[in-house]
Amino acid sequence: MNTLKNIPRIFLGFLLASFLMWFLINLSKEYKTEVIFNLEYENLPQNKVFREPPVNQLKMLIKGNGFKLFTTNIFSKKVTLSLHKYKRKNLKYYLLAEDQKSELQSQLKSGLELLDVLDDTIHLNLGTFRKKKVPVTFTNNIKFKPGYGLSNVEITPDSVFISGPDDEINTINIIQTKNFQLKDVTEDVTIKIPISLPENTKNIKLSDTEVEARVIVDKYTEGTFELPINIINLPPDVDLKIYPKKVMVTYKVGLKNYSKITEESFEVICDYNASVDKNLTYLVPSFRKKSNLVSSVRITPQKIDYLIQK
Repeated sequence: MNTLKNIPRIFLGFLLASFLMWFLINLSKEYKTEVIFNLEYENLPQNKVFREPPVNQLKMLIKGNGFKLFTTNIFSKKVTLSLHKYKRKNLKYYLLAEDQKSELQSQLKSGLELLDVLDDTIHLNLGTFRKKKVPVTFTNNIKFKPGYGLSNVEITPDSVFISGPDDEINTINIIQTKNFQLKDVTEDVTIKIPISLPENTKNIKLSDTEVEARVIVDKYTEGTFELPINIINLPPDVDLKIYPKKVMVTYKVGLKNYSKITEESFEVICDYNASVDKNLTYLVPSFRKKSNLVSSVRITPQKIDYLIQK
């Protein structure tokens, strides 16, 4: 420290001035250097979409004096490539930066010369852009109080537009709402629910990100009908007698729809061939027709005895 204090200030001044002069002289000389620029894209065709983000940097060999190169490296460096010049080979898309050398030169600061584009071939993962309308389905985990149940769900909007690469769009035929929970429900509820995209569809965009769901609740009651059995697939030469000839159909329905349910809302059948194929000694009743307004539907009995008359 004592040695530095003894150095005359005028000497330090000359030393600093000499360094600055040397620095300025060297900056005035011309150099060639590699510079990495941030890369952006423009003019993407309307019928195309990126399936994956493209490279965002471009390395170029630049010539210029030290002043220009120094400021270029300090401040933000950005160049833009036009996608209208993309090429295609064997379903692969790519850009040749060399084809846009003059456009790149025009984006450089005055006094800088573009000698070469070192990352010349830029591969592009492009897909064909498509847009279509798909319905929204309601998913939920609603717990009702005893005696109450779901009557209907009104979704607004009931459909949304999806857009993106055609190979992803083609796999989507419905959009589901995200699951949510409600407990001890006894009356109508209106809620906003986000839409859930299927997996592996990261490039899909939605016209709406949520829908409004009106959950319509109804008090449920039980109803019954005694219905005849229709035998199907019975060979014409077989005379079949069944017992019982009728079954009891029991169901639950909301009070709002109770009057809409009639005997014609159901049709009970027994498939003779199905019993023969399974070596059963009885017939199994099932529904060929059942109203979508009912729930918890059951048939009694579940086995129908039969006798083949010779």
